[in-house]
Amino acid sequence: MIVKEYSELDGIKIFDKDIKQDHRDYNAKGLDILYSQEEKHFWFIARKKFILQKFKEFISSESRIIEIGAGTGNVSRFIQKSGFPNISVGEMHLRGLNYAKTYGVKDCYQFDLLDTPFDNEFDVVCMFDVLKHIEDDILALQNVNKMLKKNGKIILTVPAHMWLWSKADEMARHKVRYNKKDLIDKLENSGFKVLNARYFFISIVPLLLLRRLFKGNSSVEDESQEDDMSINPLISKILLFISHVENKLNRFLPNLFGGSLLVVAKK
Repeated sequence: MIVKEYSELDGIKIFDKDIKQDHRDYNAKGLDILYSQEEKHFWFIARKKFILQKFKEFISSESRIIEIGAGTGNVSRFIQKSGFPNISVGEMHLRGLNYAKTYGVKDCYQFDLLDTPFDNEFDVVCMFDVLKHIEDDILALQNVNKMLKKNGKIILTVPAHMWLWSKADEMARHKVRYNKKDLIDKLENSGFKVLNARYFFISIVPLLLLRRLFKGNSSVEDESQEDDMSINPLISKILLFISHVENKLNRFLPNLFGGSLLVVAKK
């Protein structure tokens, strides 16, 4: 059920038109960078394939799904084409929703999760590397719970381990990196029962540690360092191959650490 009034522009339902492009949690200009890299960069490609594995394991293809903080809608398009047709996107920046429209995503909603316009509306809510941007992550999770129907599910990814924190996190306006216990506790305190929690991107942890060391003296104010997410194509192909192998073997690997964490939980 939609519980707030909205306007409509180019098929996008707009609930909070006053959100600033330079929002304290995420600057809209980052969406242009994402759009240019999501089909090239190994990290984006490997992540959405790992997400799909979990969708096929835990989510019914008939579910009504929304991806919150969907960015350009790239992951939603991939999930939609992979057998989950009833997926919508929610994003606070219209720029991202306009990209999602070009990807063929039909239902697009502009809103702030901390003031959600939905109540008891969806079977599944997705948040892929979104929670890390939100200061009040407990309120965000409580609002996701509110948006879900009875027995609805949340599936989310987050960056893992504060010992991997680097200046790159600060420049990207991240608030925190999570470990498995902390995130499970937050979910349980927000009305969820955790069904599955797995670290992934285990193989790139050494690279993340190197990033922490080599970016340790960089200036947080120099956001231009984050304007280029591109990677050497050959290196990207090698890392993509390694990540694909890891994804296939993930369930057999020790679940102790990784560059990222994926959790599925039930209302």
